[in-house]
Amino acid sequence: MDDRRPDLAKRFALAAHSNAVLPILLVLEILETTIVPFPYEAIFVALCLAAPQRTWLFVAVTVAGSAIAGSILYSLGAGFAEPLARYLNVQEAVEAYKSTFSERGGALIFLGGLTPVPSYFVNLVAGATGYPFATFLALFSSSRFIRFALLGLLIHLFGEAILAQWSRLPIVVQRTILILFLAAVTWWSIAKL
Repeated sequence: MDDRRPDLAKRFALAAHSNAVLPILLVLEILETTIVPFPYEAIFVALCLAAPQRTWLFVAVTVAGSAIAGSILYSLGAGFAEPLARYLNVQEAVEAYKSTFSERGGALIFLGGLTPVPSYFVNLVAGATGYPFATFLALFSSSRFIRFALLGLLIHLFGEAILAQWSRLPIVVQRTILILFLAAVTWWSIAKL
């Protein structure tokens, strides 16, 4: 084996320090928030561990991606909810849901952005019910900021200790954990489709 070739961890660390990773991260967050639910947090955590000084930049890019994706879904909900409800003949159910959303919509939007549950449904419904866009965007973006800022802060505080513990593990254990993690991510992604 060539010792001059960096291992996977070193290559990932180089990528995490590259400016090319930022648009990729933005696109991944847009995809995750709109149509392809996958554990984005795993990528976010790995990048923050590989480049801890860029954690807040990764938080900013993630929140920007969430805001863009949330706006897209809001627009789709606003533009296509009525024709779809007429087509499915569920106008009465939609009207009943609109009144519920008008009473509790802010809390639903905030919780949808704060929790790891895919938020695309809440974003679509916000648009479909005519929830004020500026309020929607402020609630959703602030909840995403809180979520990823807390995650970034935890990585900032405990990341080095985690990496130190990881490096002490035998390579067989590291690989087993990685394989189990990849299997869990694959299962989770397929189950959410």
